[in-house]
Amino acid sequence: MATTETEPLRTYRGNCHCGAFVYEVELPEIKSVFQCNCSICHKKAYLWVFPGEADNFRVVKGTDDTLTGYRFGPKKLVHKFCPTCATPVMGQFPGGPPGKQRALNVRAMQGVNTWDLEKMPFDGAALGDKYVPPEYKGTLPTAFEGSKLYTGSCHCGAVSVALASKPLDETFDEQTVECNCSICERNGYCWVIPEHTRVVLSGDDAHVGRYSFARRLLSKTFCRTCGVCLTNEYRPVSEEQRAALSGQDRALEALARGHHPVNLRVLEGVDLGGMKPPRRDNGATGLPTPYVNP
Repeated sequence: MATTETEPLRTYRGNCHCGAFVYEVELPEIKSVFQCNCSICHKKAYLWVFPGEADNFRVVKGTDDTLTGYRFGPKKLVHKFCPTCATPVMGQFPGGPPGKQRALNVRAMQGVNTWDLEKMPFDGAALGDKYVPPEYKGTLPTAFEGSKLYTGSCHCGAVSVALASKPLDETFDEQTVECNCSICERNGYCWVIPEHTRVVLSGDDAHVGRYSFARRLLSKTFCRTCGVCLTNEYRPVSEEQRAALSGQDRALEALARGHHPVNLRVLEGVDLGGMKPPRRDNGATGLPTPYVNP
């Protein structure tokens, strides 16, 4: 974010989705962000700004220990995410140069339309040792005529996913979706929505985080170690619970029961830029129960 000392500051408030961690930061108006293509920034869809001096940033709720830290490679940078809802909040670089020791993920900030921001590319993938994607060792999903197998994982490899799909390239004619609702914006999902038989989520259950809220018909799955978000998993309900749902929620439950959306960002060999642009859903104002920012 290009700034000058004469630019007026405004207060931005940020939080993880569940509200366990809330902060405020003084920054010039955010008009641009850094978008890095390295292995973890791509998977987490980070949009970075640097708050500069330490006194520009203050924690309103929670502590540094509220967030889980993940390090890899040289272990100089700590990626901080919420262990409950998986929101990637910030990066800490204790040995970094002045003004660059903390980076904030703008997706976690309230009232910022990230779709309208200028994205300044940063080639982080060219730095350091090349990332080696973890090998997929889980069971395979049901194939269909013309399908191609895609596999992917969180960053550390503890949780993985396999998808049988039409080729995920410029010919792909099914819907992909980016949504600006409270959770999709914060966690940076880019969804493809296959039938559940075409998806396998694999990993020790102790490593798989599941976050549900509102209607609790779905669980956002993520890795408890590195915080990468993978799928949108159906939460089974009893017949009694199903009968108690409203007509709209019953339709949503039926749709969720038959599908298992996958975050395209975690799949290896998929070039999002080479696919047709995703549909953009205005979940921020279009959902029946508005999210209340803490």
